[in-house]
Amino acid sequence: MNEKGSNKVAELSINGHRLAVSCEDGEEHIRSVEDYLNNKIEEAKENTKAVSTLDLALLAALNITGEIIKVRETLDKMGRKSEELTELIDRRLD
Repeated sequence: MNEKGSNKVAELSINGHRLAVSCEDGEEHIRSVEDYLNNKIEEAKENTKAVSTLDLALLAALNITGEIIKVRETLDKMGRKSEELTELIDRRLD
């Protein structure tokens, strides 16, 4: 395993394509990313008639981007709620 902060080149297989990438977050992290992306590509294969590698990659990217946007929106809502609760607690303590 690689310590965070030190770069290592990892050989990945994304949808059957070999790819060498530099990873500073460690081997376990990049393997997790590789697995996640391959799963998203498989989901796209199962849910569409797209057969080209580019189309599958774009569909996977769209799905992952949608997930990221939803998570960001949830985090923003939680942050606002946290601020509201902090203000309420502060008012009650005063």
